[in-house]
Amino acid sequence: MDGLSTSRLLLPPLTRDHLIDMSELYADPEVARYVGGDALTAERIAEQVGRFEQEWTTRGYGQSAVILRTSSEFVGRIGLHYWPHWDEVELGYILKRSAQGIGLASEGSRAWIAWAGSTVDIDSLIANIAPRNAPSIALAERLGFTFERHDVTPTGKPTLIYRLLTS
Repeated sequence: MDGLSTSRLLLPPLTRDHLIDMSELYADPEVARYVGGDALTAERIAEQVGRFEQEWTTRGYGQSAVILRTSSEFVGRIGLHYWPHWDEVELGYILKRSAQGIGLASEGSRAWIAWAGSTVDIDSLIANIAPRNAPSIALAERLGFTFERHDVTPTGKPTLIYRLLTS
């Protein structure tokens, strides 16, 4: 797949070509606080981007770069990610602060939900959300996800799991 698009966004596969963009995204402590924060070293970001890129090769889907059509600016990532820890596929999203609150995460997420429901054999998606991340919880609920359970991440951090049936 070459990527998805919406009226305002291009959503190409996230690759190592986006490593600098991802490093800049995570450099904002307000943006990174719920997805690793200080643990997101240059080495860890490179490893994460490598895993995201590999997922496209092995699964045919993954995280997308979020590019504004009007300016070609990289503003974040949205897409699917397989978690072996739960044997589940997550819809994940993270955007620069300047791109938050204007419906871009919802727009990109809806494109991914539609694609997942019509293209791959996935019965449901999860959203893995830090308990204090109220904006992400609100977005997941607007997208139709419902709270399922309290859990912990592979690194032992508390998380909330929301679920959306796709079929």
